[in-house]
Amino acid sequence: MDPEAGKFKVWGTHGTSFSRAEMIHELGFVAKPGRIGVGAYFWTAVVETDECMDLARRLARSWATKVEKGGLYARDKDKSLAIVEVGITVEEDEVLPLDDPQMTFRLWSLLRRKLAEKLGFENNDEDWAGVNLNKCQEEINGFIEAFILDLEQNLKTRFKVIFKSQGCPSFGDPLIPYLGNHSCFAIRDTDVISIMNITK
Repeated sequence: MDPEAGKFKVWGTHGTSFSRAEMIHELGFVAKPGRIGVGAYFWTAVVETDECMDLARRLARSWATKVEKGGLYARDKDKSLAIVEVGITVEEDEVLPLDDPQMTFRLWSLLRRKLAEKLGFENNDEDWAGVNLNKCQEEINGFIEAFILDLEQNLKTRFKVIFKSQGCPSFGDPLIPYLGNHSCFAIRDTDVISIMNITK
């Protein structure tokens, strides 16, 4: 039997400060809540070619640049930007594709219903007009995580990697607006990481 059968392999990039990259390399990633549930977040490089890795690195660096301008790395010893690159190997049935249209609809429906309850209004278009959800990020992340945990319970499985496309940060490439979103993934179990490198 082929031990590689049923395995899913992919590369990812994570932009951060060099101090944090060194800490990640030494201690591992810390899972945090976000738009793909609790996990460590990466831009996807579907194959390990120079061109594909270059795009994933650009996205990671652009995201880190945006965060740096917001002051997140202000107290770091080495604030220069770095990219943590990982190669992951995971069983195919341990991957959750949240970009699947059915999953996207189910998640949208859940978020709309839960947020309407939280905000105290009926779930109709008039109520949603002009709503600012910036103050609801923690709740939204919590609802997404609950959605994933509910799926795991119903399917009697544990997802170690979750894919969900995210908006591309701008980095001066005129083609990026035509892509719309780019594939991202969240690692929920760091044991799937088989390779880790840091680049500047």
